[in-house]
Amino acid sequence: MLLDTGATSKPAPASVDIQHAETTNGIGVTSYITSDVLDRWHSRHPEWRVIENGDDLFAPRFIARMIEVPQITVADWQVGPVWFTERPGEGFHRTMDSLMDQPVSGALGGNVLQPFTVTIDYPHDRAWLTCLDHCK
Repeated sequence: MLLDTGATSKPAPASVDIQHAETTNGIGVTSYITSDVLDRWHSRHPEWRVIENGDDLFAPRFIARMIEVPQITVADWQVGPVWFTERPGEGFHRTMDSLMDQPVSGALGGNVLQPFTVTIDYPHDRAWLTCLDHCK
């Protein structure tokens, strides 16, 4: 996963009520996961909710599914549930892998980072997260 403070969503009307998405002019925040990982997660955890046609940021070219992961660990903190928005693997890898030191299959965005204060020390390759609310 990479840190993507600008991970953007445009929840389709049917998904807004399901995921309780906060939006401004129809645009919100999300985290991303590639199609192949979403398929693998759903295969291993069929009880995890999936919204078909959940995000139409790139409609009509691509209408993304969304998957709800009950809990994830970020640093030493557990947060959740977290909705991940699908991104086609080929395009995601072509764009993101070229910017990273190793391949990535997803991005943690504002919906994951919301309960934290994030401090990043780029020159020393360090980051700190302080939980403000709803973390374990």
